[in-house]
Amino acid sequence: MNRKKGAFIVLEGIDGTGKSTISRKLADWMREMGREVVLTAEPTKDWLGLAVRRSNEEGLDPLTESLLFTADRCEHTKQIVQWMDQGKMVICDRYFGSTVAYQGAALQESMGEEGLPWLVLINSPVIRRPHMTVLLTSDVDLAMKRVGDRGSLSKFERSDYLKQVQENYLMLVDRFDWRIVDSNGPLPDVLEQVKRVVQAYV
Repeated sequence: MNRKKGAFIVLEGIDGTGKSTISRKLADWMREMGREVVLTAEPTKDWLGLAVRRSNEEGLDPLTESLLFTADRCEHTKQIVQWMDQGKMVICDRYFGSTVAYQGAALQESMGEEGLPWLVLINSPVIRRPHMTVLLTSDVDLAMKRVGDRGSLSKFERSDYLKQVQENYLMLVDRFDWRIVDSNGPLPDVLEQVKRVVQAYV
């Protein structure tokens, strides 16, 4: 019997859309379907990912932070390819779209409209095109409430900032052939929509 091929599924969206929870539940569902699954996320827990988190905490320049995100992704992508070559399903909570959307908003002041194309350009030689990217969209005020219920907010979790981030995400949908799932509803309903979107790759 031929071993099933691996696949690479990414969940994107602003904070408060349920990405992490959906990712975990999606992984559990795929395991129930008999697939071997790797659940991963960016930034990673490797030293480059820790450098990304440190740059966030220390408020480094968005350009510096963008390059650190990309360096972390470069090594992470090599791991993702290895997992897929082993026939595993790889579910990733955030990938390059997050850097383009979030850092694009952060670079707005210094780079204006040039920020997004630059971020796409520097990530192009680094990334592996996912089989499917699901963008979870949400009313920003609802997303903010969900984030606030978790505790203190980060510098990325401001209403005006998240609105710009979501706009940046939506600009990537057609270019990279993403699927949009509305995450405003109950979590079980959102999960079922995501399952339908990725079913063909399981």
